[in-house]
Amino acid sequence: MNKKQLSWAVAGAVVLLVALIIAIISNKETPETTTEEPVLTETPTQGKATEQSDELKLTEVPTKEQPNMNEIKKDGKEPEEPTKEQSTKPVTGSSNTVQNTAPTQPSTPASKPTEQKKQAKPATTNSIKDGRYEVGTDVEPGEYLVFSNGVTLLENTTDQSGNPDSIVFNVALDGRSHTYVTLREGEYFTLKGGEMYPVASAPSIKPSNGIYKDGQYKVGTDIPAGSYTLLVDDQSDIGFYEISKNSRQDMMDLLVSDVVEGETSINITNGQYLTIRNAYLEVQ
Repeated sequence: MNKKQLSWAVAGAVVLLVALIIAIISNKETPETTTEEPVLTETPTQGKATEQSDELKLTEVPTKEQPNMNEIKKDGKEPEEPTKEQSTKPVTGSSNTVQNTAPTQPSTPASKPTEQKKQAKPATTNSIKDGRYEVGTDVEPGEYLVFSNGVTLLENTTDQSGNPDSIVFNVALDGRSHTYVTLREGEYFTLKGGEMYPVASAPSIKPSNGIYKDGQYKVGTDIPAGSYTLLVDDQSDIGFYEISKNSRQDMMDLLVSDVVEGETSINITNGQYLTIRNAYLEVQ
């Protein structure tokens, strides 16, 4: 073998060696890429899929919680709305809101109960019936005219102790008679049988025929002042009369107290109170 043939052989061997090396390298690179690609593609995709599924689950939970957050936000807005309402309440000082609130404020029934409380006291135009009344609370203090419908008992006391010392007066009326009483604030007045009126709204007790019978009369109002003759009632043997200076029914206020036998002359002046029992007089 000559040198030329030897060099070709070496060159061919080198070519084969290079080709073999290239083939080995190419074979090594292709499996590595094929193995790496599925690993890279499958593992991350599976991880991403699982992560996405987990994220979906996680997102589903917050999505369910989001309305709660929205509700919380709404709840957070709701206190703002009452604050706005509170802000609008002081703003009611404007003309428009005042017109809206003005009719509602007077329409409140606060004044009506007060009127009903005042009406709880007997109206001046109506008669006051049987009962126990605290003067100043149940009835107004002042002068009243009491009418008897048979047997009427009147009692006035300074308190409710029941102590005899607290009695201001205790009066009994028989038949169809009448009398004046003056009540003071803080006293307790008891009426049994009959009815009474404030003098300003009381019926007139002036007799149409001018004959004054049983009852109490205010001189100058019910009967003219002057001198009169008292006569005993036909059904009685003895009559009775009193002249007092007021209608407190207090014994200390009596001016005259006497019986009537046959005929009795009396003299009365304006402002006095004349009480007649079982007797009568005639005004001409």
